[in-house]
Amino acid sequence: MKVLVTGATGFLGSHIVESLMRHGHDVRALARRTSNLDHLEATGAEIAFGDVGDYDGLLNAARGVDVVIHSAAIVMPGWGRWDDYENANVKGTRNALDACIEAGIKRFVYVSSGTVVGKAGCADTPADESIESDLKCTPDTYYDYAKLLAENLALDYHRGGKIEVTVVRPAMIYGPRDRYIADRFHWLVNLPISFFPGRRNPNIPLVYVSDVADCTVLAAMSDKAAGEIYNIVPNEEVTFRHLAYAMAKALGKSYRRIDLPLWLVYIGGVVMEWWGKLLRRKKPPIFTRAAVRFFNESMNLNGDKAKRDLGWEPKVSVEQGCQFYVEWRRGKGNGRESVTIITDRVVEN
Repeated sequence: MKVLVTGATGFLGSHIVESLMRHGHDVRALARRTSNLDHLEATGAEIAFGDVGDYDGLLNAARGVDVVIHSAAIVMPGWGRWDDYENANVKGTRNALDACIEAGIKRFVYVSSGTVVGKAGCADTPADESIESDLKCTPDTYYDYAKLLAENLALDYHRGGKIEVTVVRPAMIYGPRDRYIADRFHWLVNLPISFFPGRRNPNIPLVYVSDVADCTVLAAMSDKAAGEIYNIVPNEEVTFRHLAYAMAKALGKSYRRIDLPLWLVYIGGVVMEWWGKLLRRKKPPIFTRAAVRFFNESMNLNGDKAKRDLGWEPKVSVEQGCQFYVEWRRGKGNGRESVTIITDRVVEN
């Protein structure tokens, strides 16, 4: 099977490329010429140059492949302009869909996000794939809302008979090459005394990146998955403090924490955002108002459908995942070797 992966130099996209290669698929990876290609070249995947804003480049990359996994997106929750999210995540998805149709591709897998359900995912009862989203478009939810619009667009194409579409909704992804969740906790735990926003310690559906990649590949290869949505969530219950302790253990540090009032941390996020915008930084600061929201809201999703339909099971615990991440940060691994050992052992059994 020949598969095109968009966003192949990104965090999740690069792991999807690796998972496809491990399972013996022929991979073509879409990348910008300005991207760092060192890791991608090391995988041995074929590289096609272009981006989701370049329709002709997308069309050329799509010719001759069987399946497209579309993971390209701007991922900066709580930061950036709506126009940027709309152009990359919504219009870019439309370009990818149209290019696939013109190239005669049968299957399109859209990588969405568990955050598209909005507050409906914070209820005591885990939200499954049938839940109706109550998400509103605000500066704090630009990423989530753009993902929701793109997901609906892709499913409309499927319902219209234009192309077979499968949607996967990963929960909170972390692991090697992560510059958002794991990166922030690595920074937090390395402080002499870590601060924690508020006294709440909500459950979070934290799922290791190679597990997400493997589930995405299973969905791409399953005929049963056409027209379906799959939440990708872990089996174990994890909290932010659990993650902090696991990261500290992986670093060989003791975790000392003080709980700061939520209002104080929120003000700190406002100041950091203001300073970042004043300096016209493209990347978000280490802490934002959106981060405060994540620290104080549970995300409660049901992932039974992926396990039932696809036979997927997460393999990496949060303790193992933090260890692999720390090894990658220390230059002892590229995020691939340790994960491959676990994945191959489970698959062979």
